[in-house]
Amino acid sequence: MVRHLMHLMVDNMTRVKVEWRSASKSNYELFKKKHPSIELTYNEWKKIIYTYNEMYKIHLLETGDKAKFPYGFGEFAVGKKKRKKIITHNGEERINLPIDWKKTKEKGKIIYNFNYHTEGFYFGWQWFRDAATFKHSTLWHFKPYRLTSRLITTYVNSDDKYQHIYKQWNL
Repeated sequence: MVRHLMHLMVDNMTRVKVEWRSASKSNYELFKKKHPSIELTYNEWKKIIYTYNEMYKIHLLETGDKAKFPYGFGEFAVGKKKRKKIITHNGEERINLPIDWKKTKEKGKIIYNFNYHTEGFYFGWQWFRDAATFKHSTLWHFKPYRLTSRLITTYVNSDDKYQHIYKQWNL
C-alpha cells in the first residue's frame, strides 16, 4: 500500500518496476474478484486509475489546497518556500541560490537566479508525513515524478494567481 502513495502523483510514463503498483495486473485481478458484477477490461480499468490520478493532481495544482489521502498516507499539497540567500555549512558561508546555467555558460562566470518573478519563492510538492498513520512513515520519502514537478513551474509561470494560492505550509 505504501508504494501506492508514491505512484498517486505519477503520470503513466515509463517507470522503474516496483513490487506494488496501483494499475498492476494483480490489482486488476483483485478488483475483479471483489466486484464480479462490474465488467471492465484491464485496459479500461487501468485508464480509470490513471485518469483519477491525473484529475487528483490537476485539482491540487489548480486549487492550492491540502488533500488527505486514504489508508493513512497523510496529506499532500503544493507548497512554497523562501530560499535563504546565504547559508552556513560547517562554519563556512556559501551562496544558496540556484544557478542560471544558460547565462553562466554565455558569460563565463556564475550567474545566480534570484527568482524575482516569484518574489524569491520556489515551489514544490509537499508530503505532510506527520499526518500519515502507517507504521514507520518516518522511513519513507516522497519523490514525485519529474513531469509532475515540472507542472508546478508551468502553472506558476502561466499566471501570477498560482504564486498566491500556493501556501507556505508549516511542517
